[in-house]
Amino acid sequence: MKHLLIFILLALVLAVPVHAQWISIRTVPVIAGNQGDFQPSQARGMGNLAITLDDPLGSPFINPAKGSLVKGIRLFASPTRTGWSNDGGRAVTSVQGSSFYTGTALNSIPFGVLLHSGDLFGGGGIAYQGYKGDRFREPLPTVVPFDRSTDLSSSFSSDIGSNTFLFGLIGFTTSDGKLAFGASGSWAELSAIDGVNLLYPGATDIKQSGKVWEAKLGVMADLPEGDRLEFVAGRGVSTATHEVSYLRSIGPSFTVAKEMNRDETREWLLHSVYLRSLGERWKIGAALTVNWKDHPKIPNYALANIPRDPGNSIAYNIGVGIRWSNEKSFWGLEYVYEPITTNTWAEAGEQQLPIADRALPSDFKTVENFFDFSNHIIRVGHSSVSKWEWLEYRLGGQLHFYSYDLHQRDNLAHSARNFTTDWLEATLSGGLTARIGRMQLMYTLQLVLGNGLVGVATPRFVASPEGGIIRTMNDFLPAPSGALVVDDVPLVTHQMVFMYELN
Repeated sequence: MKHLLIFILLALVLAVPVHAQWISIRTVPVIAGNQGDFQPSQARGMGNLAITLDDPLGSPFINPAKGSLVKGIRLFASPTRTGWSNDGGRAVTSVQGSSFYTGTALNSIPFGVLLHSGDLFGGGGIAYQGYKGDRFREPLPTVVPFDRSTDLSSSFSSDIGSNTFLFGLIGFTTSDGKLAFGASGSWAELSAIDGVNLLYPGATDIKQSGKVWEAKLGVMADLPEGDRLEFVAGRGVSTATHEVSYLRSIGPSFTVAKEMNRDETREWLLHSVYLRSLGERWKIGAALTVNWKDHPKIPNYALANIPRDPGNSIAYNIGVGIRWSNEKSFWGLEYVYEPITTNTWAEAGEQQLPIADRALPSDFKTVENFFDFSNHIIRVGHSSVSKWEWLEYRLGGQLHFYSYDLHQRDNLAHSARNFTTDWLEATLSGGLTARIGRMQLMYTLQLVLGNGLVGVATPRFVASPEGGIIRTMNDFLPAPSGALVVDDVPLVTHQMVFMYELN
């Protein structure tokens, strides 16, 4: 049995990019689903609790050492659908044009296995994901001719793509079962990244391609009196290209010009959790997460076109939590402070500069952007067995407060800007779990509010507080906090989990 288990695990040492500890940095509240978040999870229906909840379904994907919590063999499938509808909303606009987005649908079909035999544990699986987003482009003026070699006969288009994910983990426990070590890896090939199309309004076509891989090492130690200590270290790399087509005027007619944007991020992760028991029913916990991010290339999105090429970030999650539980009920409450600093810049070698500035060195920083984030997260979650012992319900909510200051310097115009923006993202969730013999059926509904379709106002000039002028015509648009208009659109996720246990 052990030799067979080792063979299976070594064949499946690839893992879904589950970004529970990877801290997302967002400067605009664009609606987008978390494409790697389709693994089975109790936390999804309980306000995304991450510190105090032992999630027997989702924990192995966050800390590979927690695969030791699995008993026997668990076969699972967790089809997940995430989407939004904007039939009655307004168009997304930029200086490139505008588009009306009617909605998107993201369908994921993962299959996998988690198993534990003796002092070895692990798992693996595969997932296929389909994506579709529909939009209407701003129509061409009928009085203006265009290049007939370009197909612009329809103002309606669909962004369609598919993604493939492979995952796996392997680990072992010490002879007394008090210490567990695990390793996981992942690989994904992407041709549709949700939310990217919203950042290029007015485009006639967007083609995406990318790859993501990550690796994690995890440790879990059970301490005396029911305490627990966890550590995770990880490395992740994502690369993507966006081939975007726009209408361009040449004299009295229109043609289509293509623009290639690259998006690359490399990051390191350190994550730790400490849980301490306070009697039989109470536990408190603390967590610290650090992400170091290197951004070799960041796209110049048409929506918020702050020129930027390389950059780097450091992000923290500092959280505390408390829980109360007995044999049939659970309550959890968590608070997380999320400070982040990001520095991005544009280099002269990546831009078409005015004639007077073309003698500058290629690495001269024409624009520098300094972001200082101060985000806050509050989570609450509850689960309880109903009067029918085989049925359990879950409820939860999360409030994510985003806030940042941006200091932007234009080293060509010798001007600067300072401003602040903030928004609130609210998540409501719930679900039911039915246990029938060895079969477990779980349904989860999650609703995310506070994000949506983001458009940008386009004044030709914006005066900085210091009196300088930032020229939008020279690839400078007003930064997001000063020019974005958001129409809230709910993001809805449905997930069904089918799990069969073999002991």
